[in-house]
Amino acid sequence: MLTRPVPYITLVRAAGLGGLAGLTILARLDNALAVAYLGLWLVWHELRARRWPVRSVTFGGVAGLVLLPYFARNWLVFDSLSPSSGRALAYMHSYSDSFTYTSGLQLLAYPPALDLTNAPQWVLAVGIVGLAGMYLSLPRAQRGMLTPLVLYSLTLALYYGYVQQQGRPRYYVAVAFVIVLLGCAWLAARLATRPQAMRLVPVGAAAVVAVLIGYNSLMWVRTTVATLNAPYQAQPAMFAAARWMAANLPEDAVIAAQNSGIFQYYSNRLVINIDGKLNHEIVPILEQRHLDRYLHARGVEYVVDLPGVAGYIEFYSANLSDAQAHREISALEKLGIHARRFAARLGVGAPVVLPERVPERILVPFSDVSQIVQAFPLPNDPDQAVTIYLLLPQFGAAP
Repeated sequence: MLTRPVPYITLVRAAGLGGLAGLTILARLDNALAVAYLGLWLVWHELRARRWPVRSVTFGGVAGLVLLPYFARNWLVFDSLSPSSGRALAYMHSYSDSFTYTSGLQLLAYPPALDLTNAPQWVLAVGIVGLAGMYLSLPRAQRGMLTPLVLYSLTLALYYGYVQQQGRPRYYVAVAFVIVLLGCAWLAARLATRPQAMRLVPVGAAAVVAVLIGYNSLMWVRTTVATLNAPYQAQPAMFAAARWMAANLPEDAVIAAQNSGIFQYYSNRLVINIDGKLNHEIVPILEQRHLDRYLHARGVEYVVDLPGVAGYIEFYSANLSDAQAHREISALEKLGIHARRFAARLGVGAPVVLPERVPERILVPFSDVSQIVQAFPLPNDPDQAVTIYLLLPQFGAAP
């Protein structure tokens, strides 16, 4: 495909491509980056051919029609076009410990075609430089066709590395395909002048695939064993807590948790999410530090989660602690902070002081406004437990 001329896209094909683009955005919203670059690529080719961008408009219009019901529902129900999870994650990772210089290396660390999550940073940096060299060495026509995908991959890494400031391998599945496609294009360009070597391609491809499967399988086993034995392994205790709630708490009990999904699913009780990933109301509450009042107003009787939930509620409740309020930071503000930190690192700017999620003073410990109902020790760290708390009447009451 990358060695052939750009095919002329008919209106029907443009409409079909737009429909597929809309569906792929519904599958993962960050695929909108790839769709946007593809749309710009189509516009560029139409304008360069001195044609009105009818096909590009058709592509974008059909994609928009596919997406319209989803975004309309978000706006009407949640007063926001995007889901609450993205907003909550951005807020959650806007404190000092989330600002790092090397987050962009996840571009190569996380694509699942090759598990490099534990690779040294210098290996990842050299790998990215190598990929850049492969791209720049391609013939102009191939490089032009790959450019939208390369820009998509770089923008995705910029977004998750320096705006959301968190990443997961599942975010980079499409990037793995881009890297494979880049490698195939580079190899095809090298072999174009060596036809006698083409007969070795099937054997070489089979060998590479076998090595990748073997290596990734070993890494999966290693990661699985490490996770099963890690001190932070909490899933069994969380499951046990959920089943205990199903058996012992009233059916109309109202519970709150950060990790609300597992508790609600296995307890069959209403569990209100308090980290914002599943609750669009939470981020403004956290900004105002009124979490205890919010839970009181929602009629929450119990809190369940990992040990950190007590400190989390203390920090985001003005009745329980003194702490500096922390507002949401926009994407441009975060990028500006990274730029100022880099300038300070080079000695050409003032040091940047970033907020920390640590209270200045505890006014009322969470333990004074709650009592432990049941605790479920973590399997690999019995000193830590998933704990069910009963909130006392004074919790969240007006001072």
